[in-house]
Amino acid sequence: MTPMERNQRRVSLAALLIAALAVWRMPRVMGQESALFASHAFSLVLAGGLFLLLTRALACRDRRLIRNASLLGALFALLTLAGEAIKANGGFPPLTLAEALDGLLTWLIFTAAFGSGLILAAQGMLRITPGEKKRETLFGRVTGSFFAVFLLLMLCWTPVWLAFWPGTFLYDASTQFYSYMDGVFSTHHPLLHTLLLGACMMKGIDLHPEGYATYGVAIYSLVQMLLLAAMLAYACRWLARRGAPLWARLAVTLLFALFPFYALWSFCATKDVLFGGLVLVFVLELMDLWRDGYAALRSPLRVIRLIVAAVLMMLMRNNGVYAFCLLIPLACVWARGARARMAGLLCGCVAVYLLANGALVWATEAESGSTVEMLSIPLQQMARTLRDHPEALPEEEGELLATLYPDGFETHYTPAIADPVKWATDYDALDENLPELLRLWAKLGLRQPLSYLEAFWEQNLPYLLPGADMLYRFTLGVEQLDLYPIEENSLLPALRKSYEAYDQTLSFLGLPGVRLLSDTAFYVWLCLAGLAYAQYRRQKAWMAAFGFLLALWATCLLGPAALMRYMLGLFYTAPVLFAAMLAPQAAGGDASSAPVNPA
Repeated sequence: MTPMERNQRRVSLAALLIAALAVWRMPRVMGQESALFASHAFSLVLAGGLFLLLTRALACRDRRLIRNASLLGALFALLTLAGEAIKANGGFPPLTLAEALDGLLTWLIFTAAFGSGLILAAQGMLRITPGEKKRETLFGRVTGSFFAVFLLLMLCWTPVWLAFWPGTFLYDASTQFYSYMDGVFSTHHPLLHTLLLGACMMKGIDLHPEGYATYGVAIYSLVQMLLLAAMLAYACRWLARRGAPLWARLAVTLLFALFPFYALWSFCATKDVLFGGLVLVFVLELMDLWRDGYAALRSPLRVIRLIVAAVLMMLMRNNGVYAFCLLIPLACVWARGARARMAGLLCGCVAVYLLANGALVWATEAESGSTVEMLSIPLQQMARTLRDHPEALPEEEGELLATLYPDGFETHYTPAIADPVKWATDYDALDENLPELLRLWAKLGLRQPLSYLEAFWEQNLPYLLPGADMLYRFTLGVEQLDLYPIEENSLLPALRKSYEAYDQTLSFLGLPGVRLLSDTAFYVWLCLAGLAYAQYRRQKAWMAAFGFLLALWATCLLGPAALMRYMLGLFYTAPVLFAAMLAPQAAGGDASSAPVNPA
């Protein structure tokens, strides 16, 4: 037997062992003992598929790819195991030696399985990336046209809007409208969006013969649809300029146009929709910084475009500012050869934002938002700890919480959302005793760190584990205003019924994979995979782009709930980035990238 044959035999035996163990532990990882896993036929097919996957992956000799895929595979396996434990038990089960060894074995098995899948995915990406840009056909030029994509989006979205006439008016929209109407503004909601929403609503109320708000909701819905369609069409045009393959561009365009997710959000009167679109535009402008050796840094027009995109994005939602600040040190590290200029440009964006936001605050005389919004996770952690371990807080240390919550504290705890705990807080007392509260939070955390981890993990499960249930999805319909009624009148009731069914199940027309395309954690995993792939190929532009999306995700982990609308920036941007990664290096790569041998 030759050395090559012996090596192939060892690879096959290792693949067979890992595949068998993975099928054995699959019910635990998937969190259910379903009839599907009990089927011997299904188990054999699954084992065979895993064996083939592992055989090909274990034959890889690219150490850089193996290292990146293994690290990310280990993270995915950890998120899956911990997430399923939280989902099944509402917390981490007691850790015995046997449980620890079993969990370690399962983690290692699925690290190998996830890592192998990532290796093959990266090899597939390299294989389908063309070596040079192909000549554009007439069909390609038409489908890459801004106006063609814009018209297609509006053509596909408008019937859905008419089915839900006059639009979706929920969440914070009514609060923002009353704020505009009363002239009492708060920085809790982005002032720019409050002004836009209020102006559209008042215009519609003035136009309605009976002073209803129906036309106002319709006007805002139309304005938002036009703006969002323009931003997505710009992204599709950007893909054409970057040389992305025609099939990838068409897939992104049809996803935006036909997939129910994007149509339903297009007319939802919430700040998150326009913020998500502006995240997309900003990321594309950020990508262009790395083209032609940071040529954008030498072009005043392109610098102005990036500043405008960044400032508008930050003005549209507060956590855009936090994510932007997280990006600055990373982008400066990756901008080799232009770090000082990059730092100056990004810090300049923040400075312009502060001036613009300050001007809006001055013009509207807006009050500052409540401090309690920044304490969502700490309050959840304390409430869960006192619910499960009341002995962790001695009686002499409980006076502060009794002041903040006269009717009790832990009784307001709801694992999936922090709003009940926040709303029960005495805001004035919290502001006066904030340092003491933070010290108490730190003390409880040292006494019961596991409860703190469980509270964080359970609230953010839809951001961490694909398939986890989310508290709210679209929540279609309108929230009535006291003085200005909103008349709902579906013009296409049959279409509305089918889209309402999608809202309930996140499945559409029985198509496979639809549930994942509507899953926030799945898009987080895609961004993590995109960052790892970009790091493997030494593509700094892609690292900055995916890094910003993950920074945005990190800020959402500290929010009051895991909601789909908070992550719209990832839903809009990730498909565009993956399509652009398929462009030939000469057409779409950044100048700082080094060629990598895909062997």
